[in-house]
Amino acid sequence: MPLPLFSRPDGFALRGLQFLCRVLDEVMPMNGTQKRDLPLACRDLSALLTTERSALARPYWTSPRFTSAYLRYFLPWNLVRLTALLPGLELGEIPDSPLILDLGSGPLTLPLALWLSRPDLRARPVTMVVSDTAPHILELGKTLFERLRTELAPQSPWNVRSMRASAAQALRRLYAGPGELWLLSMGNVLNEMEERRARPGCRLSVRMRALLEEAADKLGENGLIFAVEPGTRQGGRLMAHLRKSALGGAAEDEDADGLTALALREEYSARLEDDEDWENGRKNTREDEEDASPPLFRPLAPCPHAAACPMLDRRSTAWCHMNAPAGHAPEELLELSARAGLSKDSVSLSFLLLRKLRSGEGLPAPARGRRLAARLVSDAFVVPALPGRARYACTERGLALVPQSAHLPPGALCEGFSTSARDRKSGAFLLKLDEEPNPAPRTDTRPPRRPAGNRKNDETAGRKHPFRRSAAGGREAPPHKKGRTRDERGG
Repeated sequence: MPLPLFSRPDGFALRGLQFLCRVLDEVMPMNGTQKRDLPLACRDLSALLTTERSALARPYWTSPRFTSAYLRYFLPWNLVRLTALLPGLELGEIPDSPLILDLGSGPLTLPLALWLSRPDLRARPVTMVVSDTAPHILELGKTLFERLRTELAPQSPWNVRSMRASAAQALRRLYAGPGELWLLSMGNVLNEMEERRARPGCRLSVRMRALLEEAADKLGENGLIFAVEPGTRQGGRLMAHLRKSALGGAAEDEDADGLTALALREEYSARLEDDEDWENGRKNTREDEEDASPPLFRPLAPCPHAAACPMLDRRSTAWCHMNAPAGHAPEELLELSARAGLSKDSVSLSFLLLRKLRSGEGLPAPARGRRLAARLVSDAFVVPALPGRARYACTERGLALVPQSAHLPPGALCEGFSTSARDRKSGAFLLKLDEEPNPAPRTDTRPPRRPAGNRKNDETAGRKHPFRRSAAGGREAPPHKKGRTRDERGG
């Protein structure tokens, strides 16, 4: 039975989302002209954060117009996706007085989501340290939090402290001894770390490892790291590389200056010639690397294993992402989104939950047996020659393709049997979810040859041929559609 990843928020969280829209008018009121301009401001900010990101010369917090658009559009949409995800995450044993450090807090997006959606945390005396380089947006976030607490749960004993610091500085400036930190959280932080480079030659993979090592020193036993990014190709690759660093993987090659460029290069250069090449590629990516570091954390979610991430295989064009349902979004948010031309019925995300390894603990060994745990890690898409729509899934044996899985909840944790059949486009093996592991026929995405006869009676007549000619003159399958690639900071 597949286990869903997302859930509908409880009544408390739903009331909080509704109340937030009204509180924003008190915290940052608008005049008539600003109200009329708001949909256009949301659309302009969306473009700056996606297709026109290179034109973002300074932080958008410096513009009142964009600050208002972020608070009224991006903040609520981020809370919609997080309040659907966070209740289902297993956080283990929570200390009596947890200390949480949130990097790049902005208007306290992740702290607000935790407070709204986790009653087990809301009732505890949490010390929440929020950090950012823009102090005024932290103050706006603290004001929002206090208004929500006063309205919904005035007895909640949270203590929110702010710190002006970058993501790289916050852990060093945290006033806490070794082992006192319980949770390090970061929402939409890694993509900014990638774009704002440190000194020349200091690659993102190096900074990721340094951040993880500092976190391991501060975190206590059962300490956690939670990171979330938009469900774009860039966000999925950032999560995969953070996971690789946490498990002790080696850094990328020197010529991989940015993970976005690396992702794009992998997307267009990976072409599978035959199954033998695919197997050799998988074997090479799993060989031990000379400069690997010892593991510091083990993945808890969404990964169903601690083996190598199949998304980092040089031949893979997939990335790990899920579409969170958005049916509980406030009506005011849906109306604003429609007026801005940014309507949506789901919100894509990539995330990673890590637990610090205990002293003497190693990574879990691969499971033995015929059954495989698999996490659905894409939207549903059509695969030629397969019935229905399929989804990619992550397993300890590599990337899997699950046919006829569109009906399953996004991000669901499933069990199934691997087969010998492979998708020739991605190299993923077909995963059978039936009770009996009957062998499946070998998958070839080439369509059957058109039979001779009357073309008008041929049901495929008039359809565009699904293959195009490659530069080498051979036939090439079109890329699979794997969901949205629009990065709207979670919107």
